[in-house]
Amino acid sequence: MAAFEDQKMPNGDATPRWDAPPLIEVAPDGKRYLVQPIAPRVVARTQLNTPRETWNWVWKDTLGRVAPLLLAAWAYDRFTRWGKEDLGLRGDAPLADLALGVAVGLPFSYIAAVFRRFVAPGYKLPTPADQTAQSAFYFLINAPAEELFFRGVVQSLATRGLRKVPGLRRAAGPLGWMFASSVYGGYHRFGNWSWRSIAGVTAAGGLFGALFALPKRRSLWPAVIVHGFATAGFLSWADVALYRRDLRRLRRQYAREEATDTSTSDADPAAGR
Repeated sequence: MAAFEDQKMPNGDATPRWDAPPLIEVAPDGKRYLVQPIAPRVVARTQLNTPRETWNWVWKDTLGRVAPLLLAAWAYDRFTRWGKEDLGLRGDAPLADLALGVAVGLPFSYIAAVFRRFVAPGYKLPTPADQTAQSAFYFLINAPAEELFFRGVVQSLATRGLRKVPGLRRAAGPLGWMFASSVYGGYHRFGNWSWRSIAGVTAAGGLFGALFALPKRRSLWPAVIVHGFATAGFLSWADVALYRRDLRRLRRQYAREEATDTSTSDADPAAGR
């Protein structure tokens, strides 16, 4: 939901200086807004998202979506002979996994934030505490659960099954990767994501699956780390980037208008006679 608007204030209104720091405004309905002066007698009002508002959906999402994914991964590990190997929860090279995850995840979070601008430009601005809470959820809860299920279970199980099909053994890895990526993208439709967003998240799932299927490693951790960066970049960090973009755009707009007004008022009244 877009929550950024510029508001011109009448002459004489008690408004802060245009270069003053932002203020927090609490509306009668309890919603909080960041009021940022951007030009003389002009302020930008942006609706804030707080940890309380995030908690209102996080606990439901955790119980209704994340917990079943984790339960399925646990059952795969517990009741199959190959579950532990397939899930890829390796601990033999943690620094290598971390380095790979951060090296790929940081630039990919930027790509995700830019993509968000084109598919869902509306936003509410998270407070610093809320952004910390959201990022923690995406890195520590959401990304591990989705990767355990879609890569550790779905991709591994699909690859194992395809290896038993005559003529497909050599292509089982790529086909299993494609199947898991498609299922991962399609499942976001249950969250009412747009088809353009689903196309993007399917491509992201392809990257996660490729990291998981790296030859000789088959560790889930790089995919989990990159997944955390991608989701935080798309769903949280992009909100701040979009806000800053809108703020810069409005400041440039009003600066041009002020420059035009100044040049008009300074024009020689005798010019053109």
